[in-house]
Amino acid sequence: MMKTLFLGSVVERSGKSMVALGLAKNCPVRVGYFKPFKEVVMNHDGRNIDQDAYLMKRALNLPLDEEELCPLVYDIYQPVGMEEIVRHYDRAKEGAEAMLVEGTRDITTGCMGSVSGMAIAQAIDAQVILVSSAQLPALDKICMLRRLMDQYPLHFRGVILNQAEDLRMAKLIEKRGIRVLGTIPPMKELKTFRVSEVAEAMGAEVLNPERGMDGVVERVLIGAMTLDTAMVHMRRMSRKAIITGGDRTDIQMAALSTDTSCLVLTGGMYPPRPVLAKAYEVGIPILVTRHNTMEAAEMMDRLIARIDPDDREKIARIADLVRTHVDLDTVWKD
Repeated sequence: MMKTLFLGSVVERSGKSMVALGLAKNCPVRVGYFKPFKEVVMNHDGRNIDQDAYLMKRALNLPLDEEELCPLVYDIYQPVGMEEIVRHYDRAKEGAEAMLVEGTRDITTGCMGSVSGMAIAQAIDAQVILVSSAQLPALDKICMLRRLMDQYPLHFRGVILNQAEDLRMAKLIEKRGIRVLGTIPPMKELKTFRVSEVAEAMGAEVLNPERGMDGVVERVLIGAMTLDTAMVHMRRMSRKAIITGGDRTDIQMAALSTDTSCLVLTGGMYPPRPVLAKAYEVGIPILVTRHNTMEAAEMMDRLIARIDPDDREKIARIADLVRTHVDLDTVWKD
């Protein structure tokens, strides 16, 4: 009988996509992938596809298109039926020896339409693993979800804690009778991205793409403060992207004199000539986006969780991280 795992997220930004990739890369048999609902949508070759499906198709060399791996959109007013979800799942599992099904950023999403992650797991006879960031508020929700799953009922395997620095959290969960399948420590390298990825994610125009597009971004700073305050923060932070209004020439010039990977200018406003000349001189790309500062910051926040399928080194690190810190025998074996 085929082993099917449903990966459910306890809280947003739990690292579910990273854990899903690590589990799939460490599966002992040919693994398939399915994600019922699109979340972070990207445009690729004129198609609007789910970002996770785009990653998994390439990282696992899957034959199906992204639209088949992640076919649906959850609409609370017109939810899709469970029969349609199961039909798409049956298509995605063809040729696989095991299946990894990835839920949305919250396993309870879809309850109003009777298509929550728990309902889907029950319908496709999947074993459930919860993924959670290791934060104290998440512990209460893990316990609540454990009780909720008894109502379906489901085969609940356990919890994987991500970004876990304090191992006492795992012990607290285990005292409540919940198995902890792994505690994955923070990995700084997984939270970095390239300037070229920033430009692509924002659909930004790059004014000086000759140098610096392969530069690494480790931190993000929003330059919506006074110049003196901004300088204090900018001097402390290296390899940063600075998001600021296109009219904040003072912030722009100051940023170009510190260790900055790129400038993101919002509101579709172009910098004055002195800023552009200085950027050319120091080799710091200037990205102009039509989005406002808040929108740009939110897009950058989502980008932190993105994994480039062409970044083989990062994928190998993720596979090794999961292999080292998760009980894979319990996860994949019956």
